[in-house]
Amino acid sequence: MMGIVHFLSMVASVSALVVSFDHPGVPAMWEDAGRALPDSTIDVTVAVTQNAAGKATLTDILLRRSDPESTEYGQWLSRDAVDALVAPDAKGVEAVRAWLNTSDVTSTGNGDFLMATMTVAEAEALLGGAHFHTFTHVDGVVSVVRLLTDFSLPATVAASVDFLGPTFRFPVVLQRKKRTLIGTQGPFNQVTPKVLRKLMNATDAVGTPGTKNIQAISSFLNQYYAPSDLKKFFRKYAPDAKITTPMSVVGPNDPKDTGLEAQLDTQYIMGVGRDTPTQFWSTAGKQPHNPENEPFLKWLFALANVSDTNMPKTMSASYGDDEPGVNIGYAKRVNVEFQKAGVRGMSIMFSSGDGGVGGGGGGKECTKFIATFPAGSPWVTAVGGTTRSDPEVCAGFSSGGFSNYWARPAYQDAAVQGYLHGDVPGRPAPRLYNASGAGIPDVAAQGENFDVVDHGSVNGVAGTSCSSPAFTAIVGLLNDARLAAGKSSMGWLNPWIYKTAGPAGGFNDVTIGSNPGCGTQGFPAAKGWDPVTGWGTPNYGALKALALALP
Repeated sequence: MMGIVHFLSMVASVSALVVSFDHPGVPAMWEDAGRALPDSTIDVTVAVTQNAAGKATLTDILLRRSDPESTEYGQWLSRDAVDALVAPDAKGVEAVRAWLNTSDVTSTGNGDFLMATMTVAEAEALLGGAHFHTFTHVDGVVSVVRLLTDFSLPATVAASVDFLGPTFRFPVVLQRKKRTLIGTQGPFNQVTPKVLRKLMNATDAVGTPGTKNIQAISSFLNQYYAPSDLKKFFRKYAPDAKITTPMSVVGPNDPKDTGLEAQLDTQYIMGVGRDTPTQFWSTAGKQPHNPENEPFLKWLFALANVSDTNMPKTMSASYGDDEPGVNIGYAKRVNVEFQKAGVRGMSIMFSSGDGGVGGGGGGKECTKFIATFPAGSPWVTAVGGTTRSDPEVCAGFSSGGFSNYWARPAYQDAAVQGYLHGDVPGRPAPRLYNASGAGIPDVAAQGENFDVVDHGSVNGVAGTSCSSPAFTAIVGLLNDARLAAGKSSMGWLNPWIYKTAGPAGGFNDVTIGSNPGCGTQGFPAAKGWDPVTGWGTPNYGALKALALALP
C-alpha cells in the first residue's frame, strides 16, 4: 500500500510575534465532513530542530560504517550514542514544551520529537485559532482530522520546530490490486513462499528462533492482521515452519478488522523469512474517541524510541507518496530519521510504488516522470516488482526513475551512468526525468499473483507491496547468517548493494520489460542496474557468501 505524507507549504508572513503557515489546499479524494468535535482528543507531534553539526557527523559515520571497503564496516552505534549526536538545543526543547502547556508530554530520549495528547479545542487554540475538520476518503474507510484553515506559531516556537502534525498532511490511500487466481497454468499464476524461496535460491534457508535477529513489517491506516488467517496460511503453505506467529505486536491490532496489506506483509515476511523472529508494527490511525491520524510521524517517533534490545534488524514498509507532494523540509528530516536507524544497524525497505514512471498513482496526465518518496530517499532500499519466471520480467506497474529531490549518491554513480550512457534501446528522452537524481529502485522481487489468506479465503494480490516484504525476508536471513558467525547485522544496505553485491552477481538480472506511465513506455529494463528493477531479484546463496565475506 503506497501511502503517507505531504507537508505544509511554509510561506511568508513572519513577524516578531508569530509565524504564519498558509494552507496548500485539501487534496483530491478527500471530502470535508465538518468541524471536528471540540472535546475529542488529538495527538500533537512536534519534530524539534536537531543539532546541525551532529547531523553532519551522523551522515559521515553512516557512510563509513556501511561501506563494504571500510575497516569500520558494521560498527553500529547504540541508541544513546545516536541521540547524543543529534540532540536539539535544550532551550528549544523547553520552548516547545512550554508552548504545549501540559505536563503530559511524551518525548524521544533526546527530545527531538515531542508528543502531547489534548482536545481539538486546545490544539486549535495553540495554532492561533485554526479550525480542525474531519475529512473522509472517498473509499469510505479512512477518515482523518486535519486543518481546513491557515495556522500560526509563536516565533520563539517556530524557530525550534522542523514540522508538526496533524496540520495539512493527508495520507495517500491506495488499495492493493487483487488478481483472480488461476491454478491450471503453472506456478506463477499463484506465488507462494515455496515458489519465492526456490526462485530466490533460499529453499533451505531458515532463521534461528530465540535470537536477537528480528525482522518487522510496518502497518498504517488501520491495517491489521488476523492470527487465525496467519495460522491457516502456514498450514497451507509452510506446514513445517517453527515460528507461525509474531513474537510481539508493537501498537494496536484488531483481528476482526483486518486489512489485505497487513495480511500480505505479515504472511510473506514470515513465510519467506522462515523461522526468523518477527515483529508486527502497527501505527495507530483513527481510534475510538481519537479521530487523529498521523501515522508516519508516530512511526518515526516509535523508531527513534525503540530500545537496542527490541530494535528490529530489518523492516519493510509498503507505503509512500509521490515526491512532489512532500515538502522538502519535511523530507530532509525524515531522511535524518532513516540515517539514525541505519547507523544503529537497521535495514529499511520501501516499496517503490505501483504507477510505473507516473509515481504512486499512475500519473496518467503527467508530462514529466514522477519519483516516489520515501522510496526515492538514498537512505532506504527501494524494492521494485517483477513477474513470471524463466525468465523473470518487469512488472509493468513497478515505479522507478530518478529523484528530483536528492542528487545521485556517489555509490550509485557507476551503475546509473552505465544505464544512462550504455546501449539501452528505447530509453526515454532526457527531458522527461532528472538524470542527475538518485536512481529508483535499488532491487526488486516478485510482485504479482501472491496467494494471501484474508477472512479465511485465498486472494490473489499484486503490487510492489508484495515485493518489499519478500525482499526484506531475504535480508533477515542474511542477518541470521552473519549473527551466527559472530558478526554485525547488515544495517543500511545500499553501499554494499552497489559496490559489491550487484556487480558480483548477487542478484538475478532482469532485462525484459518496462514501466509505462505519463503516456510513455517508461524505462526499459537492461543488463545491470536499471530504473525498473534496480539490480534485479535476490539470489540468497550468492548474497550469503558475499555477506559473510564482510568484516
